[in-house]
Amino acid sequence: MPRPSFRPVYLALAGLATVGVAIVWPPAGERGGDDRVEVGRVCRSTLTPGLELSCGTYGFGDLRYVCRKHGTTGWCVLASVVTVRNTGRSRVYVTVVSGPRQGIREESDDRMIAPGRSVTLRPGGQRFLFDITLRRTGVAPGSLEVTEVG
Repeated sequence: MPRPSFRPVYLALAGLATVGVAIVWPPAGERGGDDRVEVGRVCRSTLTPGLELSCGTYGFGDLRYVCRKHGTTGWCVLASVVTVRNTGRSRVYVTVVSGPRQGIREESDDRMIAPGRSVTLRPGGQRFLFDITLRRTGVAPGSLEVTEVG
């Protein structure tokens, strides 16, 4: 009596596993690449004066890397500088959150930015820039716009 062949079963399971991976894992071009910091991104806070807003989460996107595109290829490097301009009508305070690696986060001192003024923020050395927080002081919404990344 011939033994039953399990080859069709293995092929079906392999096919299902491939479909499952395609659904769970997004294509390489869509893995976080669309939400990176770039010139023109805006962070706007209408929170009560004195409360901090995470601009990395609400406006600027991922601040850790700056990605460049050249045709169909691209590359990413650690963000070494982000310049922001206060586009609101109130003074705002910003704080840089950076660290030497994931899991270690250190906050800088607050930096005041007057309306219409810019400030250049740097994580320093080979550190990750994890976040920039925004805290407004007046009654008008606080607003920062990214004018340079590098």
